[in-house]
Amino acid sequence: MAALQNAVVFALVAASVLFSVWWLTPARWRLWVLDRLVSADATRGPLVRLRGSLLARAALGCNACKANPSADAQRSTQKAAGLRH
Repeated sequence: MAALQNAVVFALVAASVLFSVWWLTPARWRLWVLDRLVSADATRGPLVRLRGSLLARAALGCNACKANPSADAQRSTQKAAGLRH
């Protein structure tokens, strides 16, 4: 029974560490990993959905730079100035 408990605890800790490392990794590296795991012609599956959501979040950015076509840098600058006062 103790061996089973140790195995369950080890599995939970390992899953937690992997999950934390995944989300603390920069988006560029996560996309690189997903590109290696998902074939180019894949259209369905959890990894394809994960890659799509990661790309969607990366495309949004913080909306503060001119590199993003939907950016409103003036509004972002005004918001930052308001927070400083």
